[in-house]
Amino acid sequence: MKRVRLNARKGFTLMETLLALALVATLVSIFLVVFVPARGMVQKSLAQQDAERLIGVLRTEMRTIRNDERTTGKSSESQYRTTFDKGFYWLKKTDSPKTAIVIFSYREDLSKNPEPDGTRPPIPARESVPGETSNLVTIACPVDDKVHAAHIKDAVGPVYVVRMTQLEFKGGEFKPVSKPGIVSGYNSPEDYLEKCVNFEVGGPTLFYRADFFLLSSANPALLKNKKDWKRLGQPIFSSTMSIGTSN
Repeated sequence: MKRVRLNARKGFTLMETLLALALVATLVSIFLVVFVPARGMVQKSLAQQDAERLIGVLRTEMRTIRNDERTTGKSSESQYRTTFDKGFYWLKKTDSPKTAIVIFSYREDLSKNPEPDGTRPPIPARESVPGETSNLVTIACPVDDKVHAAHIKDAVGPVYVVRMTQLEFKGGEFKPVSKPGIVSGYNSPEDYLEKCVNFEVGGPTLFYRADFFLLSSANPALLKNKKDWKRLGQPIFSSTMSIGTSN
């Protein structure tokens, strides 16, 4: 019987294996050098855009007196004669997280009549058709707001909590006052306007630092049990802002 000799399958040599590994390592290095920093830059850019959006929402809201907030008499914690008065009392509200300012988005129901402040109530997610039955709106309001407090549970995306601390000009620089949410030395906007003599160009101005915290869950009840800001951890970012009579 004639035997057929089978040739053994030829494998890779050690040199070929090392060259292949070197090629793979080079390609991975190129990927890390080119794409990872680019991804980091994109993430940083998106984070910056999100921060600017939140700052814009807060600034716009503090420059707006809604219909249910307006009064022709003396301003209070919920009724304002001017936007300066609104900003003054909102700053004082952030003395405690349970009355601080929250910023969140939700889908408003276009089939519903507007609330007293001009916004509409939320629509259930299963009934929401963006652009047809709902619009995505982003608002800033106190945690104890009578209209929007119940809407926080319907938030789309993260909920942010804002702490505002007055800044005073001392020693050639702006420094925070001793306690967040306190307008140092003044009990009301009228009191501030009457007593303040160091007016900046353009009129009386309150400078403050706004610290933005991320709420772990879209549940306002989590804030009702928090008496101090330490329980919310560290702010995700901060911004220096101002409240002026010309706002």
